[in-house]
Amino acid sequence: MGTVDKSFEAGLHTEQLRGRTQQTFFSATEEENFTYPYNAFEVDRAKKGEFDAQDLETSEINLKIRSLMEEGCGHIVVKNPRAKHSIGVGILNRLTLDFEGSLGYFGCGLIDGPNIHISGRVGWSFGENMMAGTVVIEKNAGSTFGAAIRGGDLVCKGDVGSRTGIDMKGGTIIVGGRQARFLDS
Repeated sequence: MGTVDKSFEAGLHTEQLRGRTQQTFFSATEEENFTYPYNAFEVDRAKKGEFDAQDLETSEINLKIRSLMEEGCGHIVVKNPRAKHSIGVGILNRLTLDFEGSLGYFGCGLIDGPNIHISGRVGWSFGENMMAGTVVIEKNAGSTFGAAIRGGDLVCKGDVGSRTGIDMKGGTIIVGGRQARFLDS
């Protein structure tokens, strides 16, 4: 009697899996079936766009980033973001995005694919719910850095606040400095 026969005798093949399936939904060899989300843009990494955000409101900055992606820019530089909040959120493209300055809270959340570099610091809840991509911050990050990330790589070369990576489901967070609970009072 072989191993397979023993598993049938033990009833292993009749057990109902509750709420789970072993159905194959895609094959890694079927690359033509891999697509970006319906609202992602076709971008050319060699095409560069840049703008000065100093006098722009948050919504104007995000719309300008989206407009440059729609024009096919695969490398976008945002100068003088002036620590404004909720900048660079909801980006679902593979592209390079550079911020020359600091971002406020809730920056670069809900992203899926971009490679982002920030020359300054970032506020709390930066990179929340990140799915894929890479983000490198040259200075410090606030509390709840990388909260609930699902994938991708978050790198902060400086110190980070408390609750970094809270509710993290996947991905990688690398901190070059210290976390708040270890900082001297």
